[in-house]
Amino acid sequence: MQVCLVSHNSELEAILGECKDLSWVVAHPGSPVPEASLYIWDFEKDLRIPAEILAQEDVQHLFLADPKHLDSLESDYQGAVAVILKPATPFTIKAFVEMALKTLNLRKQAREANTLRHDRDALLQYVLEVNLKLQEYDQERSNFLARALHDLRAPLTALHGYCGLLGEGRLGPVTSQQRELLERMCHSTSRLGRLASGAFELLVQGRFERLPKLATEDIEECVTKALNDVYPLVEDKNIDVTVQIVPPDKPLFFEAEQIEQVLVNLFENSCRFTQRGGNIEIRGYPIFWEAALHRPNGFQGNRMHPPDAYRIDVLDSGAGVPEDLAEKIFEQYASYSGSLDRSGGGLGLAICKLIITAHHGAIWATPSKDGGRFSFVLPLGPVQVREQARVSGASEAPSNPNLAVCGEARA
Repeated sequence: MQVCLVSHNSELEAILGECKDLSWVVAHPGSPVPEASLYIWDFEKDLRIPAEILAQEDVQHLFLADPKHLDSLESDYQGAVAVILKPATPFTIKAFVEMALKTLNLRKQAREANTLRHDRDALLQYVLEVNLKLQEYDQERSNFLARALHDLRAPLTALHGYCGLLGEGRLGPVTSQQRELLERMCHSTSRLGRLASGAFELLVQGRFERLPKLATEDIEECVTKALNDVYPLVEDKNIDVTVQIVPPDKPLFFEAEQIEQVLVNLFENSCRFTQRGGNIEIRGYPIFWEAALHRPNGFQGNRMHPPDAYRIDVLDSGAGVPEDLAEKIFEQYASYSGSLDRSGGGLGLAICKLIITAHHGAIWATPSKDGGRFSFVLPLGPVQVREQARVSGASEAPSNPNLAVCGEARA
């Protein structure tokens, strides 16, 4: 079935590109619209849909609309239309597209059988109305949680500072046991602060664009700081950590605090699922972008053509990620049953994906029965070039920007 997206938003094109086995085209508002079975309209108040398209049978329409435009949308286009409230997450859009395609198949089967048409349409209308109401409730819930998380960060920061002052002995002498306890409290409050900040950014995703503050940073120093943050976990389980970092040949631009958060989340994930006395290996090395995503061992380049990307691998001796879940593990709210669920309830790894995507990079998990294998890659090069690519709509990320399994994972 053909899907037609009518929009100027390149991010919506990227989301459709993630849907497997989906044939789709893009048309800009005001230009001729090709024939399709499913139309996705990025609704604005001045949008006008040709009457002949609306009159077609066996055609489904999805409208992405701002809540303030709902009255205008309902008055102009009455009937069984599905509405996705903006800002919509990739998960919501993909779910509605899949539901719409399934609905089209059901309509075709019902027409061929020539039965239950009226009941089916009434049920469809009811489901669409319920879905719209659920989205409104979900947005209200997200707004409440975002406000709560925003207010939570201030007392956490204060508590972290108080623990630091006490631990350093600035408010009076402390014993070694007290200092150790205060250091653990500092670690816990720091972890809670990062978790609150990451959860807040996930909740407000799509409502505004937060560009990372890119600067030339030392990736080895970033790895060291992240390891210091998870040191209590490493020490408690007596885990052997090996670090091999090859410095990049060209400047590596990233926001140090955010990439450190990605590393901390990955390290904590590995520590949590690595058995006592196990091992964790961290590798960092320059690589070609295409090689990082499509070849098992990568390619280090040569003097004539230096690498254009930098890759970090985190390997551990804990439970591996099943192949059928490797692509879902970075999605929000993703989790699977059992004691070896490495998704973290869809929060820690979802935060990693959000940050790496904002840096025009890619992150994935490699399916394996021999241990956890997580990797991410960042582009090397001047910040001006990357900013121009973002503004022009060109993406330095692979064709699937939400990459979860690369060529290495499938080898």
